[in-house]
Amino acid sequence: MDQENLIVQITTKLEQHSEVGAAFLGGSHGRGESDALSDVDVYVVAVQPDQVQKMVTKLADSVSDIAPILNSKVLPNVRTINCITDKWQRFDLTVVTGVELGFLASGQQVKPLFDNLGISGAVLSTPPALQKTSSGKFLEDVKEFIRILGLSVVVKKRDDLIVAQTGTNLMRDILIRTMLIENEPQPQRGVLSLSQSLRPAQQAELQQLPAAEADWPAIEERTRAIADAFFPRARLLSRRLNAKWPDEFERVTRTYLIEEIGFEF
Repeated sequence: MDQENLIVQITTKLEQHSEVGAAFLGGSHGRGESDALSDVDVYVVAVQPDQVQKMVTKLADSVSDIAPILNSKVLPNVRTINCITDKWQRFDLTVVTGVELGFLASGQQVKPLFDNLGISGAVLSTPPALQKTSSGKFLEDVKEFIRILGLSVVVKKRDDLIVAQTGTNLMRDILIRTMLIENEPQPQRGVLSLSQSLRPAQQAELQQLPAAEADWPAIEERTRAIADAFFPRARLLSRRLNAKWPDEFERVTRTYLIEEIGFEF
């Protein structure tokens, strides 16, 4: 079953539930950015707002009516049913009220599959909000990056290469988030669509980072490369976001690294 047939099957089965008043495609399909490997995200609008949880349970028990299922689970938000079919196609059903859909649609684009409630006009007339990061959230990442750098002293003195590898990966994740902020505003995308949110030059920079080999020279080379990529762009962003840079935290951490393990960047 290809994606289009899967969407048709989902639509057909949802329309058979009298408690479902409308269904909308979200995610990459809603934005028109889907490819053959995209999952299918569907917002299921309950007719009665107080029946949302009952609808989640009912759909969770009947997803095999849509397609043979290898695995399914209700996610921690207790609204979304995550499914994998026997062809390893992925789809999510998220049960919402009409008001909640309007709120969600302000953060992303959606496309109606059917609309017995007549809410498409109101939902689609709301332009999608583009993702923007607050200065506070950005500064949290900056401070966390510096903190992880400082912990290199503990990790090195304990000769713990496994934790050191994890630390470089955490710093790389913060570097990626910083690159994404550089590119804002842009639509919200899932983690599997990361490449669509990064510029080619940014992708190349990440691909050229040294590997996290399990020896100290490689760890230090990777840490230095990530730090050298992070700090200049993060400082520029702090000015753009009017965020107060943690100068003293950075200065003390740099000194601590040099004095304790001879590491500088």
